[in-house]
Amino acid sequence: MRKLKRYFPAILMVVGLVLGGCAWLLRPLEAKLTATPTSGPAPLDVEFKISFTGAVTSAVLEFGTGDYLTIDIANPPESVVYRYDAQGQYTARLVVQDAQGRTATDSKTIAVLPGTSCSLGVTPASGAAPLGVLFMVNAEAASGRKIVYWKLEFGDGNEVEFTADTTTLSLNFPYTYTDPGDYTAKLTVRDNTGFEATSQVTVHVTTPPPTISLSASPTSGPVPLTVTFNFTATAGAGAKITKWTLLFGDGDFTGQEGLNVDTLTKTVTHDYTQTGSYTATLRVWDSLNQMSEDTVDIEVTEAP
Repeated sequence: MRKLKRYFPAILMVVGLVLGGCAWLLRPLEAKLTATPTSGPAPLDVEFKISFTGAVTSAVLEFGTGDYLTIDIANPPESVVYRYDAQGQYTARLVVQDAQGRTATDSKTIAVLPGTSCSLGVTPASGAAPLGVLFMVNAEAASGRKIVYWKLEFGDGNEVEFTADTTTLSLNFPYTYTDPGDYTAKLTVRDNTGFEATSQVTVHVTTPPPTISLSASPTSGPVPLTVTFNFTATAGAGAKITKWTLLFGDGDFTGQEGLNVDTLTKTVTHDYTQTGSYTATLRVWDSLNQMSEDTVDIEVTEAP
């Protein structure tokens, strides 16, 4: 016991030196996160600054969007800039951990307000060529911003563009598609920060059925009546005339198949041998199996 008392001061000195050298192990685990700014319109660039104390072995910065950044503990960045593209409220967190699995966190709430936005509508969205449509252009700048430019691409190689100095856009723009096809029209709006918003719609332009015209001479007279029929037919863009049929209304008819032409002009004669009222009907088909029809009335009277 006397020996222990003799060495007790020395023991205390050794313990003190040991504890003093390992004092860093006793520092509390702490995470510190700052964010600037914490609110604003999309897209919002936020600068995060991080710091931590204690025996940290790992650190992760979560942005609240599903994205995260693993921090290099030996050489942590002075700041991290992250862009929030979509409106919403996000919780960013700094999570640090030590070798024993203990964690410390700090968080910041980021409020992303509506950014500059636009919408594009069209009516009608489909029809036969030539198709006249009306585009509805709408846009709104984010709070504190202005729309300075907008462009409308029609999807057929043509476009229009304008400069602006406004917070909102609301207008109608007419356009005509001359050829069949599917077209993606796109609206692009740019604000004074350089941010661009886009919107698009699809316009489906079909091939029109054949354009036809039927005439007859004479259209009335005594039996027997010889009538001369004249007709023309023109296929729509991207199609061909493939066949035609002319029904005289008295049970007789004539026609032709196996054609592959853009236009067709024909003259046909027919003798009506019975009195009565007849409707002659012309039908023309194209390569898309579209059919057009035209009629003419014939009146056959008693012989004098």
